[in-house]
Amino acid sequence: MIRFCLLFTIFLSLNQYIMAQDSENKNINYLQNNGSKICYRDIGSGNTTIVLVSGGTLGLETWKSFQQQLSNHARVISYDRNGLGNSDYIPNGKNIGAMTEELDLIINKLNVNTPVVLVGHSIGGYIVRKYAELHPQKVKELFLIDAYHELFYKELKAAVKERMWNDYIGNWQSLISQVPPGAADEIGFNLELMKSDERYPVPPDIPVYLFTSIKEVEIEERFVEFNKRAFEVHLRLNKQLENEHRNLHHIITDKSSHYIYLDEPELITSEILKTIVD
Repeated sequence: MIRFCLLFTIFLSLNQYIMAQDSENKNINYLQNNGSKICYRDIGSGNTTIVLVSGGTLGLETWKSFQQQLSNHARVISYDRNGLGNSDYIPNGKNIGAMTEELDLIINKLNVNTPVVLVGHSIGGYIVRKYAELHPQKVKELFLIDAYHELFYKELKAAVKERMWNDYIGNWQSLISQVPPGAADEIGFNLELMKSDERYPVPPDIPVYLFTSIKEVEIEERFVEFNKRAFEVHLRLNKQLENEHRNLHHIITDKSSHYIYLDEPELITSEILKTIVD
Protein backbone atom coordinates (compact mmCIF):
# COMPACT_ATOMS: atom_id res chain seq x y z
CA MET A 1 0.00 0.00 0.00
CA ILE A 2 1.21 3.51 -0.80
CA ARG A 3 1.13 6.18 1.87
CA PHE A 4 3.06 9.30 2.69
CA CYS A 5 5.99 8.43 4.96
CA LEU A 6 6.73 11.49 7.04
CA LEU A 7 8.73 10.31 10.00
CA PHE A 8 10.75 7.35 8.89
CA THR A 9 12.34 9.22 6.00
CA ILE A 10 14.68 10.77 8.53
CA PHE A 11 16.23 7.33 9.01
CA LEU A 12 17.57 7.71 5.47
CA SER A 13 19.70 10.58 6.73
CA LEU A 14 21.85 8.10 8.63
CA ASN A 15 22.99 6.61 5.32
CA GLN A 16 23.70 10.07 3.98
CA TYR A 17 25.68 10.81 7.14
CA ILE A 18 27.99 7.87 6.45
CA MET A 19 28.33 8.89 2.79
CA ALA A 20 29.42 12.37 3.88
CA GLN A 21 32.56 10.94 5.47
CA ASP A 22 33.85 9.83 2.06
CA SER A 23 33.09 13.02 0.16
CA GLU A 24 35.72 15.23 -1.42
CA ASN A 25 37.00 18.11 0.69
CA LYS A 26 36.56 20.83 -1.91
CA ASN A 27 36.09 24.30 -0.38
CA ILE A 28 36.20 22.83 3.12
CA ASN A 29 37.58 24.97 5.96
CA TYR A 30 37.65 24.85 9.74
CA LEU A 31 36.90 27.20 12.62
CA GLN A 32 38.43 26.75 16.05
CA ASN A 33 36.13 26.78 19.06
CA ASN A 34 37.82 26.27 22.44
CA GLY A 35 40.26 23.81 20.96
CA SER A 36 37.72 21.96 18.82
CA LYS A 37 37.24 22.36 15.10
CA ILE A 38 34.02 23.10 13.24
CA CYS A 39 33.94 22.19 9.57
CA TYR A 40 32.29 24.59 7.12
CA ARG A 41 31.99 25.44 3.43
CA ASP A 42 31.79 29.12 2.44
CA ILE A 43 31.31 29.85 -1.28
CA GLY A 44 29.90 32.59 -3.47
CA SER A 45 29.73 36.33 -2.87
CA GLY A 46 27.24 39.16 -2.84
CA ASN A 47 25.37 41.51 -0.55
CA THR A 48 23.31 38.66 0.92
CA THR A 49 24.59 35.78 3.06
CA ILE A 50 22.63 32.53 3.27
CA VAL A 51 23.35 29.99 6.01
CA LEU A 52 22.13 26.41 5.55
CA VAL A 53 21.21 24.41 8.67
CA SER A 54 20.78 20.70 8.05
CA GLY A 55 18.27 18.20 9.38
CA GLY A 56 18.99 15.64 12.07
CA THR A 57 22.34 13.75 11.77
CA LEU A 58 23.14 15.43 8.44
CA GLY A 59 26.22 17.51 7.71
CA LEU A 60 27.17 20.06 5.09
CA GLU A 61 27.55 17.52 2.27
CA THR A 62 23.81 17.11 2.02
CA TRP A 63 23.63 20.74 0.78
CA LYS A 64 26.42 20.50 -1.79
CA SER A 65 24.41 20.83 -5.02
CA PHE A 66 21.86 23.20 -3.49
CA GLN A 67 24.62 25.41 -2.09
CA GLN A 68 26.43 25.50 -5.42
CA GLN A 69 23.28 26.70 -7.20
CA LEU A 70 22.74 29.54 -4.75
CA SER A 71 26.41 30.56 -4.72
CA ASN A 72 25.99 32.09 -8.18
CA HIS A 73 23.86 34.79 -6.57
CA ALA A 74 24.95 35.13 -2.92
CA ARG A 75 27.45 34.10 -0.29
CA VAL A 76 26.34 30.70 1.01
CA ILE A 77 27.62 28.95 4.15
CA SER A 78 27.00 25.37 5.29
CA TYR A 79 28.57 23.59 8.25
CA ASP A 80 28.83 20.33 10.15
CA ARG A 81 27.29 20.57 13.59
CA ASN A 82 29.12 19.23 16.62
CA GLY A 83 30.15 15.61 16.03
CA LEU A 84 28.79 15.40 12.47
CA GLY A 85 30.78 15.12 9.25
CA ASN A 86 34.26 16.48 9.86
CA SER A 87 33.53 18.55 12.96
CA ASP A 88 34.95 17.45 16.30
CA TYR A 89 32.66 15.86 18.84
CA ILE A 90 31.95 17.70 22.10
CA PRO A 91 29.78 15.77 24.60
CA ASN A 92 26.57 17.33 25.88
CA GLY A 93 26.38 19.72 22.95
CA LYS A 94 23.02 18.66 21.57
CA ASN A 95 20.39 20.92 23.03
CA ILE A 96 18.63 23.85 21.42
CA GLY A 97 20.75 26.36 23.33
CA ALA A 98 24.08 24.81 22.33
CA MET A 99 23.08 24.38 18.68
CA THR A 100 21.84 27.97 18.50
CA GLU A 101 25.12 29.20 19.99
CA GLU A 102 27.00 27.10 17.45
CA LEU A 103 25.11 28.80 14.62
CA ASP A 104 25.86 32.21 16.12
CA LEU A 105 29.55 31.30 16.35
CA ILE A 106 29.59 30.45 12.64
CA ILE A 107 27.93 33.75 11.72
CA ASN A 108 30.19 35.84 13.95
CA LYS A 109 33.54 34.17 13.18
CA LEU A 110 32.92 34.26 9.45
CA ASN A 111 32.36 38.02 9.69
CA VAL A 112 28.78 38.11 8.48
CA ASN A 113 27.92 41.74 9.14
CA THR A 114 24.46 41.98 7.60
CA PRO A 115 21.22 40.14 8.47
CA VAL A 116 21.32 36.59 7.12
CA VAL A 117 18.88 34.40 5.27
CA LEU A 118 18.56 31.19 7.31
CA VAL A 119 17.50 27.95 5.64
CA GLY A 120 16.61 25.13 8.04
CA HIS A 121 15.62 21.60 7.05
CA SER A 122 13.57 19.36 9.39
CA ILE A 123 15.14 19.64 12.87
CA GLY A 124 17.23 22.48 11.48
CA GLY A 125 13.96 24.39 11.40
CA TYR A 126 13.87 24.39 15.20
CA ILE A 127 17.41 25.77 15.32
CA VAL A 128 16.83 28.65 12.91
CA ARG A 129 13.53 29.58 14.54
CA LYS A 130 15.14 29.69 17.97
CA TYR A 131 17.99 31.73 16.52
CA ALA A 132 15.53 34.24 15.05
CA GLU A 133 13.79 34.51 18.41
CA LEU A 134 17.09 35.23 20.21
CA HIS A 135 18.78 37.33 17.51
CA PRO A 136 16.05 38.98 15.41
CA GLN A 137 18.38 41.80 14.39
CA LYS A 138 20.68 39.28 12.69
CA VAL A 139 18.00 37.57 10.58
CA LYS A 140 16.61 38.82 7.28
CA GLU A 141 14.36 35.87 6.39
CA LEU A 142 13.69 32.26 7.33
CA PHE A 143 13.19 29.36 4.93
CA LEU A 144 11.82 26.26 6.66
CA ILE A 145 12.05 23.07 4.60
CA ASP A 146 9.52 20.46 5.77
CA ALA A 147 10.11 21.61 9.34
CA TYR A 148 7.89 20.52 12.21
CA HIS A 149 5.61 22.57 14.40
CA GLU A 150 6.65 22.47 18.08
CA LEU A 151 3.37 20.74 19.00
CA PHE A 152 3.78 18.06 16.34
CA TYR A 153 5.00 15.22 18.55
CA LYS A 154 2.56 16.02 21.35
CA GLU A 155 -0.43 15.98 19.01
CA LEU A 156 0.81 12.95 17.11
CA LYS A 157 1.13 10.97 20.33
CA ALA A 158 -2.49 11.81 21.13
CA ALA A 159 -3.61 10.80 17.62
CA VAL A 160 -2.13 7.28 17.46
CA LYS A 161 -2.53 4.11 19.46
CA GLU A 162 -0.19 3.71 22.44
CA ARG A 163 1.43 0.61 20.90
CA MET A 164 2.23 2.52 17.71
CA TRP A 165 3.79 5.37 19.65
CA ASN A 166 5.88 3.04 21.79
CA ASP A 167 7.11 1.21 18.68
CA TYR A 168 8.06 4.52 17.14
CA ILE A 169 10.03 5.62 20.21
CA GLY A 170 11.68 2.20 20.36
CA ASN A 171 12.85 2.54 16.75
CA TRP A 172 14.52 5.85 17.55
CA GLN A 173 16.14 4.49 20.71
CA SER A 174 17.51 1.45 18.90
CA LEU A 175 19.38 3.68 16.47
CA ILE A 176 21.45 5.39 19.15
CA SER A 177 23.86 2.48 19.55
CA GLN A 178 24.28 2.08 15.78
CA VAL A 179 25.68 5.51 14.85
CA PRO A 180 28.65 7.72 15.82
CA PRO A 181 28.34 9.80 19.02
CA GLY A 182 27.42 13.08 17.31
CA ALA A 183 24.58 11.45 15.39
CA ALA A 184 23.50 9.53 18.50
CA ASP A 185 23.26 12.79 20.45
CA GLU A 186 21.09 14.31 17.71
CA ILE A 187 18.74 11.35 17.95
CA GLY A 188 18.67 11.95 21.70
CA PHE A 189 17.83 15.60 21.04
CA ASN A 190 14.94 14.53 18.85
CA LEU A 191 13.66 12.24 21.61
CA GLU A 192 13.76 15.18 24.01
CA LEU A 193 11.78 17.29 21.54
CA MET A 194 9.03 14.69 21.72
CA LYS A 195 8.56 15.51 25.41
CA SER A 196 9.00 19.27 25.20
CA ASP A 197 6.33 21.97 25.19
CA GLU A 198 8.77 24.76 24.31
CA ARG A 199 7.67 27.15 21.59
CA TYR A 200 9.91 29.05 19.18
CA PRO A 201 7.98 32.16 18.17
CA VAL A 202 9.44 33.99 15.20
CA PRO A 203 9.30 37.80 15.45
CA PRO A 204 6.41 38.92 13.22
CA ASP A 205 8.55 41.29 11.16
CA ILE A 206 10.77 38.47 9.86
CA PRO A 207 9.37 36.91 6.66
CA VAL A 208 9.04 33.12 6.82
CA TYR A 209 8.79 30.74 3.86
CA LEU A 210 7.54 27.30 4.87
CA PHE A 211 7.78 24.34 2.47
CA THR A 212 5.72 21.25 3.25
CA SER A 213 5.90 17.92 1.40
CA ILE A 214 2.76 15.88 0.81
CA LYS A 215 4.29 13.36 -1.58
CA GLU A 216 3.20 9.75 -1.11
CA VAL A 217 5.88 7.08 -1.02
CA GLU A 218 5.93 3.33 -0.60
CA ILE A 219 5.91 2.16 2.98
CA GLU A 220 5.52 -1.09 4.86
CA GLU A 221 1.94 -2.00 5.70
CA ARG A 222 2.57 -1.91 9.44
CA PHE A 223 3.54 1.79 9.27
CA VAL A 224 0.60 2.94 7.14
CA GLU A 225 -1.79 3.96 9.91
CA PHE A 226 0.89 5.68 11.97
CA ASN A 227 2.18 7.70 9.04
CA LYS A 228 -1.32 8.60 7.92
CA ARG A 229 -1.89 10.22 11.30
CA ALA A 230 1.58 11.82 11.21
CA PHE A 231 0.86 13.31 7.79
CA GLU A 232 -2.48 14.73 8.94
CA VAL A 233 -1.00 16.31 12.08
CA HIS A 234 2.04 17.70 10.25
CA LEU A 235 0.03 19.35 7.49
CA ARG A 236 -2.65 20.70 9.85
CA LEU A 237 -0.11 22.29 12.20
CA ASN A 238 1.94 23.76 9.36
CA LYS A 239 -1.22 25.31 7.95
CA GLN A 240 -1.96 26.62 11.44
CA LEU A 241 1.33 28.52 11.34
CA GLU A 242 -0.17 30.65 8.59
CA ASN A 243 -2.53 32.09 11.20
CA GLU A 244 0.14 32.35 13.88
CA HIS A 245 2.60 34.40 11.81
CA ARG A 246 1.37 37.32 9.74
CA ASN A 247 4.38 37.24 7.44
CA LEU A 248 4.43 33.53 6.56
CA HIS A 249 4.26 32.11 3.04
CA HIS A 250 3.31 28.42 2.88
CA ILE A 251 4.33 26.38 -0.18
CA ILE A 252 2.98 22.81 -0.38
CA THR A 253 4.43 20.30 -2.85
CA ASP A 254 3.42 16.79 -3.90
CA LYS A 255 6.54 16.34 -6.06
CA SER A 256 9.14 16.02 -3.29
CA SER A 257 9.89 13.82 -0.32
CA HIS A 258 10.98 15.13 3.08
CA TYR A 259 14.20 16.24 1.34
CA ILE A 260 12.65 18.93 -0.83
CA TYR A 261 16.00 20.66 -1.38
CA LEU A 262 17.28 17.46 -3.04
CA ASP A 263 14.15 16.44 -4.96
CA GLU A 264 12.92 19.86 -6.06
CA PRO A 265 15.65 22.42 -5.32
CA GLU A 266 14.34 24.96 -7.82
CA LEU A 267 11.13 25.31 -5.81
CA ILE A 268 13.16 26.72 -2.91
CA THR A 269 15.93 28.51 -4.79
CA SER A 270 13.41 30.43 -6.90
CA GLU A 271 11.77 31.81 -3.75
CA ILE A 272 15.12 32.67 -2.17
CA LEU A 273 16.32 34.46 -5.30
CA LYS A 274 13.18 36.60 -5.35
CA THR A 275 14.14 37.97 -1.94
CA ILE A 276 17.84 38.66 -2.52
CA VAL A 277 17.67 40.77 -5.65
CA ASP A 278 20.03 43.64 -4.93
